[in-house]
This record gives sequence, structure tokens and C-alpha cells, in this order.
Amino acid sequence: MTAWDSAFLAAPPLTEAEDRLPPAHKLYALRTLPMGEIRAIGFDMDHTLARYRSPEIDELAFKKSARLLVRDRGYSPWLLERDYDPDFAVRGLVLDGLRGNLLKLNRERQVVRACHGSRALARPELEAIYGRRRLSTAAKGFRNIDTLFEIPESHLYARMVDGLDGGHLKAENYLQLFQDVRWAIDTAHRNGEMKAEILEHRDFFIPRDPQLALALDRLKRSGKKLFLLTNSEWSFTDGVLGHLLDSLDEARPRWVDYFDLVVVSSRKPAFFLETPEPKPLADHPHCFSGGHAAWLEAKLGAQGEEVLYVGDHIYGDVLRSKKNASWRTLLLVPELERELRLLEAKAADLRERYRLETARRRTLRRASVLHDQWQRNRARRHVLGQRLSAEAMQALDHEATQLAASTEVLQRRAEALHLELEELTRSVEAAFNPMWGPMFRDRDELTRFADQIQQFACAYIGKVGNLYAYDPLATVYGPLPTLPHERRM
Repeated sequence: MTAWDSAFLAAPPLTEAEDRLPPAHKLYALRTLPMGEIRAIGFDMDHTLARYRSPEIDELAFKKSARLLVRDRGYSPWLLERDYDPDFAVRGLVLDGLRGNLLKLNRERQVVRACHGSRALARPELEAIYGRRRLSTAAKGFRNIDTLFEIPESHLYARMVDGLDGGHLKAENYLQLFQDVRWAIDTAHRNGEMKAEILEHRDFFIPRDPQLALALDRLKRSGKKLFLLTNSEWSFTDGVLGHLLDSLDEARPRWVDYFDLVVVSSRKPAFFLETPEPKPLADHPHCFSGGHAAWLEAKLGAQGEEVLYVGDHIYGDVLRSKKNASWRTLLLVPELERELRLLEAKAADLRERYRLETARRRTLRRASVLHDQWQRNRARRHVLGQRLSAEAMQALDHEATQLAASTEVLQRRAEALHLELEELTRSVEAAFNPMWGPMFRDRDELTRFADQIQQFACAYIGKVGNLYAYDPLATVYGPLPTLPHERRM
């Protein structure tokens, strides 16, 4: 047995082919992230350190919430017969509880797609309801679907809208459905039944990632202080992270050994807005319930941009920690791996779409110039009138005929390109989701969700284990800011 036998190694050596990371394993920086300046790194747990098996966990929440609505709110058993459709909703949508609609917004907060219940709204219906004005999602009756926990909520609400419209369910209006669904989803997560089932079947619901422990260990050995900041209570946190991290490293036999500070029941986003006193947990040193951001910074000896927080919730994890505590932020996007896989699969179609759109715009630009030349020709003929010879008039008319014919040919070509482009676009977007298309984009526009990522996240990543491939003391560079005229340089 040689000194290089794999039995002696903490992890197998990298092969030459592993020097380039696959896209799904990369960290995508939006701003330059100087890891050497960061003293403390914090993690959310649900859908961050712990990635729950989807769509199975979503169906569990859907079914338990439906049972609560039938048992405790008197809804018809018809609701229990509805199946969960994992492809119905995506993160980043907005639920309109007043009208029974689910909405996809672009970065200008305008509605670009919508459905009433589970029925897609045609463009004329959509514009009749919302027009082209900017939508305020903070108004009464709106709910942002910003976390993976809220995906089953949006589908359950859509099913209930269908039921109310079809006479299968009774309620005063769509808003009552909205409020009852909110109650049912919250209750399903808080009454302990769902968490007990997850822990009972943790091998199924909580898949392990071998890179997670390696990533946390590398960060800690580099001198970073690690902390856990989660809204989950201690018993569930202990069960989940014990399953993921216990007994993987002889130097850190228990999951708490990876963290310098553990905060459960944190009440985010209130953790960043209020200042309640933390409560120490008996028999668990460095573990607390509650608290607030200023207390945590003092406890860790790091503040502001010396802290990096990793979470999956745009509002509760990223926006509030950025705006109220000035922490650097890393957004977990578990859906990123699938989106990247589809982008790769559709790469040829996306290139063809770009070619068609470029050709369409150039054709329209040329048609516009020829049409202007035709207008100038007609204006010249009108102004000069009798001063032109018959030969000159004939030449002008001949030129006008040619310009008009060429313009018509170009316009027909642009229309044909447009139809081809529309068909290809629908095919590509349906591959991501038949109802909503890609999560980050709608045609040529960024979605509201993507815009929020750009505004508030320093970087985003598919899973925490991907951090293992990055030097904890190096700088991760964001894209160079450019103006449009600089992009060919």
C-alpha cells in the first residue's frame, strides 16, 4: 500500500478532466465577491443546506393542506380527489387572490402571462384585466411565490378556483379561497405532522450530498466562522442536519461541530427588522433560539460586508439581509441545474432563434429605409409637378414602383421570419414549462424574479456543495459592467 493509496485520502485526487467545472457546479457571481475579506458565512437550512426531494415533498404539502381544508374548513371532499401537478407552477410567480389568477411579471412588474385557476389567459383577456401598467404586488390580496415551499400553495389555490368556478366548492369569493389556502399551508408546516413524516422517512425526502460536508469543512479550515440561521425549530433542525452531516468526519462527529453559532426559530425576515433577545438552548452550547442581526454580528465579531449569507428566499434571506444588515448574499437556486440542462439541450434552437430575430430586425430596417425613399419620391413628384419633363416623371414613377415592390417583398419576408420565430419560441419555452416558460426570462425580457436576483444577490448557485470547488480566500469576479457600445470591443 503506497502513500497515495486512496484509503489515505480524505477525497480522491482531481483528474485532469475536472479542472473545468460543469455549468451546474459553478457559482455565478453578479458582483465581485472577495472571499478573503469575508469573516463569517451563514446558511439557511430548508432548501439550502437541506435540499428536499421534489416534487414528492410538494405533493405531501398539497395533500396535507387539502385534508385540513376539508376537515377543518368544511370544503367538499371533491378537493381530495385533485391530483398534484408538479409542472403547473414555478418560482417567481405572483398570486392574485382577489381575482383567482396566477401571474408572471417581467422586470418592469408588468403581467406577461397569467392563468385563471388552471386555465391560461389569452393576451386580450390579460390586457383587459391588468393592462400594461406596473403592478404593485404589495397591495391587498397579492402573494409572491418566492420560495419552493410556496409552489404547492399556488397549485392548490388554482385547483380551488377551478372548483369554485365549476360549482364543486363553496366560498364567498376568490379572496376567501386565498386566505384559507394560506392558513392550510402554514398549518401543514407548523402543526408538526408534515415534519414528523419527513423525519420518519428522511432517507427518502432528504437526499444526501457528499460535497456538503467537504464544502463546510473547507470553509471552516480556511478560518471562516460558520453560522446557521434558520426559521425551523430545534427538533426539526437537529433531525435534518443530523441526517445530512453526522458521522461524516471524525474531526466533526456531530453536525453542530461545523458551526460556530446556531440560531433556530429565527423568524426571518423579522430577524433583520426587530431586536428580540436570543434564548440559549439548554445542553447545546453556541445554540440559540431567536435573536437579531446586530446580536449575531457581535457574537461572531463580523459585521456588514464581512458577512456572507446563503439562502434560498429572495425576500427573507437575500433582500432583507442585504438592505437591513448590508451582508453579502448568495442565493441558492435549486432549479438552476434543470434550467442549465434545458439551455444546453436547446442551444441549437436558441442560436436559430437569435439568427431569425437578427434577420427579422435587419429586414424591417431595410424595408423602413426603402419605404422612406418611396415617400421622398412621391413628395418630390408632388412638389416639382409641372417642372419635370415627361421622361423625368416616368423615371420617378418607375423608381416608385420598384421601391414599393421591394418594400412589400421585405415586409413579407419579415412577416415570414416573425411567424417562424414565434413557432420556435413557443417550442423552446414550452420545454421549460408549458404554462410559464423559463423561470428567469420571458422571451427577450428578464422576469421579476431574475431582476430581484440581479438587484439583491451578490451571486447565485445551485447547491451549497458546489462551494467546495472554490478557494475560500480567493476573489470570485462578477461580469465586467459594460454599456451597449462597448460590447464589441
